Amino acid sequence: MSWGSSLFKNALGAWLAANNASSDNATAEEIALTYGRAAMTVEPMMYTGSKPITLKPNQTIAAGFIASFKLARLMTVGKPSPLVWLPAATSIVAYWTAVPFTPMPPPPGGLVGATNITTFPGLPTPLNFQIGSAFQKEDPYDVAEALDSAFKNHLKMVTGLWAGTAPAAPSPIPYVFPWVGLK
Repeated sequence: MSWGSSLFKNALGAWLAANNASSDNATAEEIALTYGRAAMTVEPMMYTGSKPITLKPNQTIAAGFIASFKLARLMTVGKPSPLVWLPAATSIVAYWTAVPFTPMPPPPGGLVGATNITTFPGLPTPLNFQIGSAFQKEDPYDVAEALDSAFKNHLKMVTGLWAGTAPAAPSPIPYVFPWVGLK
């Protein structure tokens, strides 16, 4: 499996379409909740089967979106600058900082894994631009689809490192496998 794209788009799109947003905080919490659910199934692009062991609390993301919504509300004219969306984008980056993944199954050439962790959680830019563009959409499902696309683009920048052993004679040898991108 990979990023729960259909789960994210359908759940958030339906929630936005039902106009359940009693406040910006409620919207931020729903984005964070659906993001957390979709993130549970990501795996490295370069090999399959390794899943996150633990993820940050959804509140990490909610706090970033709450801050961005507050900044956006402070604007009196025009559409919000991409800078407004930096807290939201930074919260996504923080979410992926030092996330442990299952060391099994091993990547190509690996035998027994000891650790598998994200080493670079991506950048908040261009994610902040893409989040800002998403909130310029009129249709709630288009907003959800644009956010989904932004989040998937960001996941391609996340990198990690699997460390374990590789087969060799007479005994296994240390083996490190850097991976790039989550799907």
